[in-house]
Amino acid sequence: MQNIDYNRFLQVLRETKGIHNSLNEILKYDFIYHSNKIEGSTFTTEALQLLFEKNIVQGTHTLDDVQETVNSFYTFDLVIDEVDKKLTLDMIKEWHGSLMYRTKLYDMGLAGVFKKYSNKILGSNFNTANPWEVEDKLSDLIDSYNALQNVTIDDITRFHFEFECIHPFQDGNGRIGRFIYLKQLLDNRLALKYMNGESAKEYKKALGNCSKENIKPLFDYIENQKDFINENIDMF
Repeated sequence: MQNIDYNRFLQVLRETKGIHNSLNEILKYDFIYHSNKIEGSTFTTEALQLLFEKNIVQGTHTLDDVQETVNSFYTFDLVIDEVDKKLTLDMIKEWHGSLMYRTKLYDMGLAGVFKKYSNKILGSNFNTANPWEVEDKLSDLIDSYNALQNVTIDDITRFHFEFECIHPFQDGNGRIGRFIYLKQLLDNRLALKYMNGESAKEYKKALGNCSKENIKPLFDYIENQKDFINENIDMF
C-alpha cells in the first residue's frame, strides 16, 4: 500500500456519505456490487446506481435480489458508522436484520436471528455449526478477535473463515461475513483488498480449501485483489 494518510481517508469516507460521485459512494457501489455478485446477484454497477439514486430496477431480478440489494446500501452505512467501535454480537445481528429486511427470511421472522436448523456449505470441506452451538461459538470468536493487540490481515482472514464455518444465520452469511471483513480492515488501517465478484469461484474454492490449521488459500486469494484505497487515492 502506498504511503497514505489512512485517517484522512476515513474522514473523507464519513464526510461524503450521501454525496453523489463521492469516495463514500464509489466504495459503496464497488463493495456491494462485488459482494452481492458472489451470491449470484445480477445487478451491474450501472443498475445499482439507478436503483439507489432513482429507485429504478433495470434488468430481470428476483424480488429478494432487489430487496437485499436495496438493504445492502443501508447496511453499508451502518458498517461505516461503526468503524472504530468494538465488534459485538448485537452489531452483527443488527446488520443481518438490516440486510434481510422485507425479504422471505424477514417474513419468516428470521432476520437478525440465529439459524433455527442446520445448513451446509456445498463444495466445502467443512460443516457449519449446529443451531444450538452458534451463539457460543460466535461469541468466542468475537471475544478472541477483540482480545488481539495488533490485528493483521492474517487474523482477519482467519476470522472470516471461522465465521463462515459457524454460518450463524439461515441466509446472508456470506454478505454479513464480508461486511464484518470490511469493518475489520478499516478498523485496523489495512489495505482495502476485498473479495471480487468476478472471481467468485476462486474465492469460494479458497474458502473450501481452508482449515483451522491452514488459511493460506484464502489469504493468497485476498493478497491478489486490488486495493481500493490505492486505486482511488486522488479522491482524498
